[in-house]
Amino acid sequence: MIFAVEDKAAQFLSGEVVDGLTPDTTYTISGSTFRTLPSPPGELLCRFATVSDLHVGERGFGLWPRFREDPRVPVASAYPARCGRAALAEAAAWGASLVVAKGDLTWSGRALQWSTVADVLATSPVPVHATFGNHDVVPKAVDGRAALAAAGVAVASHTEPAVVDLPGIRIVIANSAEDGHRRGSVGGPQQDAIVDAVASAGGPAFVAMHHYVDRLPFVYRYPNGIPKAEGEALLSAIARANPSTFVSAGHTHRNRRSSRFGLPVTEVGSTKDYPGVWAGYAVHEGGILQVVRRITDPSCIEWTDPTRNTLLGLWKWWSPGRLSWRCFTHRWP
Repeated sequence: MIFAVEDKAAQFLSGEVVDGLTPDTTYTISGSTFRTLPSPPGELLCRFATVSDLHVGERGFGLWPRFREDPRVPVASAYPARCGRAALAEAAAWGASLVVAKGDLTWSGRALQWSTVADVLATSPVPVHATFGNHDVVPKAVDGRAALAAAGVAVASHTEPAVVDLPGIRIVIANSAEDGHRRGSVGGPQQDAIVDAVASAGGPAFVAMHHYVDRLPFVYRYPNGIPKAEGEALLSAIARANPSTFVSAGHTHRNRRSSRFGLPVTEVGSTKDYPGVWAGYAVHEGGILQVVRRITDPSCIEWTDPTRNTLLGLWKWWSPGRLSWRCFTHRWP
């Protein structure tokens, strides 16, 4: 079954990648018929990637059934670390010049977890910028900024987003994690700073954060996101300030796509549970392409494949989302 398509490649659920295809063309390969994406208009300017929900320190995943790591395996070799390292290597090989780690870097923010995730991110062949998620700021979590800084990883603060300018796009990395809470927060001074950053980009922008924005004014799905009123105030302000902005979150371990105030908004799944993914972004003069690729390292697929059967097998349908949610071309207005 086809898992990912881009303008010149296709990936199957087995992890096999077929390169050298023609954009916007229909193919039948290995029994699957698909159409490659059209390239965004104009010259390719840069590529970057994101990873989400590494959960370094986690020892088991899911319910009904729960899948557990062998307790003899050290944290540095357990499945979250293996999948994180593989995702970083594969994203760089794809051509990413930068990787953004969108939070939940650790399972519970303990010192050993921070030192391990720092070692994992330090293996990236390209620079890594990061933000925190709810798992990183649970009660009794320690501050991981020093460990990450020692590995050359910059972390966005809760009041000031990190800003990285690449050819053709400004990446704005927001910290939506609120100490001691599962929910996210992007209000007050942080909202103003995010809007200012996209408004002054001088061109398209990409906003990366951990939490998604709720669609209803009450909690209706797990895990909690950013409350609707607060989150939509941010999205609407971004749309007014710079309609050529793409917004992407993690947190849900699912792949989803929607349009909010005219902005493309996505959620990208976790590196360490089925299907086990990272997202790549190809920036062109006239648009951007998102492609969500499955991690192909055999030692990772050996773990992520069985986890599709959690939640009585519902996870294999729930988590991947539609192909059109994972992989698509968006033209800047």
